[in-house]
Amino acid sequence: MIYLALVLLASATLNANALSIQPEARSNLTDIALIKSGYLSTFLENFEGASGSLPSSSDWIIHLGTSYPGGPSQWGNAEFQTYTDSPDNIRVTNDETLTITPRLRNGAWTSARIETQRGLGAAPGGKLLIEARIKLGTALASQQKGIWNAFWAMGKDFRGNYWNWPAATEWDILEVINGDSIIHSTVHCGTRPGGPCNEDNGIGGPGASFSRGDFHTVSLLVDRSVSNTAGQVNWQAESMTWSLDGKNVFVLTGARVRDKATWEKLAYDEHFLLLNIAIGGNWPGAPNAQTVDGPSVAMEVDYVGVWNSV
Repeated sequence: MIYLALVLLASATLNANALSIQPEARSNLTDIALIKSGYLSTFLENFEGASGSLPSSSDWIIHLGTSYPGGPSQWGNAEFQTYTDSPDNIRVTNDETLTITPRLRNGAWTSARIETQRGLGAAPGGKLLIEARIKLGTALASQQKGIWNAFWAMGKDFRGNYWNWPAATEWDILEVINGDSIIHSTVHCGTRPGGPCNEDNGIGGPGASFSRGDFHTVSLLVDRSVSNTAGQVNWQAESMTWSLDGKNVFVLTGARVRDKATWEKLAYDEHFLLLNIAIGGNWPGAPNAQTVDGPSVAMEVDYVGVWNSV
């Protein structure tokens, strides 16, 4: 058994995307991936609860209904789904992962949306690394019209002031719509329409290709460690870097945002993390008669981690 485990681990390390990794081997790889040189763990969720359970309420808020209390209806995006805490929509699995699964019953869509209880941010002169390992469903694109997967973050000032967008700022680490195999990475900030972040579109990268049915690691690094020769903060050289499976796919600097106050709000404020699948909305458009529900359009999350530099 020991020899077999070593062979599986070595094979998975050489070609993680090409191999269907067994749960034990994937767990070993995850343990290795969660050790970050030069960083201390600030938040780590491995979804180790009992199979069928909900994510821990001490770490996560599970949203219900069609809006925040007092916030815009349909989550501000003309979305179709009602969020629930039903195990049909959200649950911990036997493999110690989390699944979010859209369901269609009697013409009504349900899904799930969770966010971290706490905010997380980069300290002055430091770095913040956010990372998750995620797998998306394999239904045909023609069967996923309106399906909107997301791993993202909102600025702390959004809580209790749910009309405060985009000023509160938003980091989109992974957004995938309509069954595409392209991950979108975007920020929203400043004022709308237009403003320093070109709202309502935001500032985003070109999109990164990925394979469905496989786990992929997505990350965002907020780097406030840059100083000029006088030891002063050089906000224009500070950066946010998105990565997919260890490869950088988009870099945003303060210089591109152009406005110091907006950059400080975007890069300095604490943000809380979110995982959800929305149905429909202003961006993906409405689901149609071919849109399916269930496991083939689900999102599975192996872990979510946050680290701060030391």
